[in-house]
Amino acid sequence: MKKIWRELKSQNVFYYIAAFSIIVILIITVLGSYLYRFYYRTIYTDFLVSNEEHLRWEMNRHENDIQIINDIVYQMGLAAEVTKFKLSEKPLAALQLEKHLFQYTTVSQFFRLLLYQYHEDDYLYSSTTSVDSDYFAEQGCVMERMDAQTVKEELSSESKELRVFPEQSVSGFWVQKYIGNSRIVLYMQAIPPKFQETLVFFVPDTYYDSLMINEAEDLRSDFILYDNEVIVSRESRETDHAALLELIKESGEQRQVKLDGEKYLLTVQQGDSGMLYCSLQDMDIFYDKIVTGQWGIIGMLIICAIPTALLLVVLSRKMALKVRKMNQLLDSQEETNYNLNSIENGIQMLVEANEQKEKENLQLKKTRFIRNFIRNDFKNQEEVLQESEKVSMEIKNSEYLTVLLGERSDSNENKAHTKMLEVIAQAAHLDGYGIHLVSSSQSLFVLFSESRERIEETLGMLFSIGKDCYEEFVMSVSNYHKDLTEGSAAYLEADTAFDNRFLQDNNKIIRFEDVAFGDTVNVLPDSYLQKLRQALRSRDKAGVERAVEDICMRMTKKSPSLPMFRLLYNDIIHVLISEWKAESAGLESIYNVFTLSQCLTIQDFNDFLCEACSMIMKSRPEENVDRSRLVEEAVHYMEENFSRTELTMSALADYLHISSVTLAVEFKNKMGIRPSDYLANLRMEQARELLVTTNMLIREISLSVGYEDDHVFTRRFKKYTGKTPGQYREEHM
Repeated sequence: MKKIWRELKSQNVFYYIAAFSIIVILIITVLGSYLYRFYYRTIYTDFLVSNEEHLRWEMNRHENDIQIINDIVYQMGLAAEVTKFKLSEKPLAALQLEKHLFQYTTVSQFFRLLLYQYHEDDYLYSSTTSVDSDYFAEQGCVMERMDAQTVKEELSSESKELRVFPEQSVSGFWVQKYIGNSRIVLYMQAIPPKFQETLVFFVPDTYYDSLMINEAEDLRSDFILYDNEVIVSRESRETDHAALLELIKESGEQRQVKLDGEKYLLTVQQGDSGMLYCSLQDMDIFYDKIVTGQWGIIGMLIICAIPTALLLVVLSRKMALKVRKMNQLLDSQEETNYNLNSIENGIQMLVEANEQKEKENLQLKKTRFIRNFIRNDFKNQEEVLQESEKVSMEIKNSEYLTVLLGERSDSNENKAHTKMLEVIAQAAHLDGYGIHLVSSSQSLFVLFSESRERIEETLGMLFSIGKDCYEEFVMSVSNYHKDLTEGSAAYLEADTAFDNRFLQDNNKIIRFEDVAFGDTVNVLPDSYLQKLRQALRSRDKAGVERAVEDICMRMTKKSPSLPMFRLLYNDIIHVLISEWKAESAGLESIYNVFTLSQCLTIQDFNDFLCEACSMIMKSRPEENVDRSRLVEEAVHYMEENFSRTELTMSALADYLHISSVTLAVEFKNKMGIRPSDYLANLRMEQARELLVTTNMLIREISLSVGYEDDHVFTRRFKKYTGKTPGQYREEHM
C-alpha cells in the first residue's frame, strides 16, 4: 500500500483522489443542513396540503347538501297544485302537500325535518301533520337563541336570500317528537317567484358531528360561517369567535396566526353558497413532527460519516488499480503506470473507431428505413416518425416525393451515388436518402422537406450529377405527398413515370403529374370495397371470390391503364390490411410494392387479391368466446391495468370482444361479485398498501389507483374501510 501511495504522488491520479476526498467531506458537511431544510419544507407542505384537503372535503359535502336545499325550493315553486292554499278552504290539499314533503324527508341525509308555510295561511305543514304557526312559535318549537316573535317574522319573511340560524338547542313537545333532544341549525328559504311561501329545514347536530369529525390528537377546530357569524363549530380548544372573524377579514389565505396566545394554521375556503369554511390546527402538531425527524437526520449523518472515511481509502486504492489495468489494456508494450493521460489518448482512439462504425451502421439503418417506408411496412404515421428519429432523419411536418434513377455506366455508379448522398446531407432544411434496387437496376431516393422549393433545387442538383456521371441517365419523380403512409403509392407514381421514359424527353426530369391518367375514384366506387369487407367479416369464401370478380370486371369495363391498375390494387390491399390489422409478415409472401410493379395482366391482380383475402381471413381471430377462460382473462387484465383512469367495464368488455352484459353475467356466476365491484376492491387494497408503505400524497395515490378525482377516491375509501385515507395512514404508520 505504501509503495502504491508513493507512486501515486508522482502521477496526476493522486490529485484526482485528493480532490475527490475533499468533495466528499464538503458533501457530508452540507448534507446535514440540506436534509434538514428539505425535511422541514416537505413536512410543512404536507401539513398545509392535509389541512386544505380536509377542509375541501367538508366544503364539498356541505355545499352539495346546500344545493339539495336549493333544488327542493325550486321544485316546490313548480308544484303549484299542492301549495298556496288555506287549510280552512282546501283541507284535502294538505294531504297532498304532506305526501309531497314526505318524499323529500325520507331520502334526505342532511335535514331531519322539513316544514312548509304559505304566508296567507295560519298553519305549518310537515310530512305527517300540520300545526298552527302561533302554537309552533310559542310552544311547539322553542328556540334557544330566537324568541317566538322572531320565529314568526322569519316564517313570513319574503327575503330572497337563504337564511341560516346558528346551531342552538330546541325544546317543545311538537318538534322534539321529530328530532329528539338534538341541537339544530335552522335553514329558511322563501320560494320563488313570488316569495309568499317559506320552507324550513331542521339540520341536526349529528350531521355536523359526522361532517366535521376530527381526532382528538389532531388539535384541529372546524368552523362554518355565514353572513359574518359562526353557524357551526367543532372545536378542540375553546376559541374566541370574534377574534377569529377579525383574522378572516384580514386575509382569506392559508397562513399561520396567533389566537389566544397560541399559534395555529388558519385555512379558509369559500363555497358557492356564500358560506365560509375555516379550520384552525395547532402548530404544535407540525413542530412535534419536525423534532421527531431531526433526530433521525442527526443519527443518519453520524452513521454515514464513520464508514465514509474507510470508503475513501478503499475507493482510492481500487481507483489506482483500475487506472493501472486500463493502461495495461490500452498499451501493453508501454511500462504500466498510473497516468490518466495515457488512458485519455487510448479512449480517444476508441471513440474515433466507434464513430466510424456508427456512421456505417447509420447508413444501413437509413437503407432499411427507406425500403420499409416504400413498402408501407409501418402501421401509422406515428411509427414512421419514431423510426425516422432512430436514423436521425427529420421528416415531421414535411412533404416528400420519390425519385427513380435509371443509368448505364461502366465505373461511375458508386461515385455518382455517393455525390448525390452528399448533396442531400449538405442541403439545408431537407432530409432524405437513396438505395439501390438490384432487381430492377435502378436507384431510389426519397426527399423530405417543408419547402417544395428546397426539394426542387435538390432535384436539379441530382439530375446534373447523373448527367455528368452516366452515359445514359433517366430520372422520374412522383407527385408530392403529405401522408407518411403513402410511400408505396409515391413509389408506384415514380415507377409509372419511369415506364413512360420512351415517350418523354430524357433530357429533363420525368414527372408523374405529366403522365397522370385521371381520377381513380370513378374507376372503383367504395361500394365494391364495402362488399368485399362484408364477405371477409362473415368468412364467406364464395362471397369473397364474387366480390373480387366484381372488382376485376368493374376495372376491366373501365379499361384503366396498367399503372392505374397498380395504384388501385395498392389502395385495395392497404385498406384491407388497415381494416383487419393482418400481420404484414404473412402478407409479404404474397404482396409488396416492388412485386406489384411487375404485375402485367389482370389475372395477376386477381390471383394476388384472392390469395391476400384468404390470408386475411385466416389471420382474423375466431368470434366464439372461450367462456372457461373469460373470467380469468378479465381478472388478469384488471390486475394489470387497474391504475388506468379510463378502465371501465365497457372498455374491459371491448378488450375481451364481448358485450358488457355477457361480461357481467359470466363474471358474477364464477366469482360471486360484479366485475365493477371487483375492480373497486382491487383499487382500494392497492390504496391501503400505498398509504402504509409510501409517503405519496392522497391525490397522487388517487391517480395511481385509477381515480382522477381525489374527492371521489376519499369517499369510496371511507366507505370501504370506514376511515378517510389520512386517518387510515395515521393508524397504520
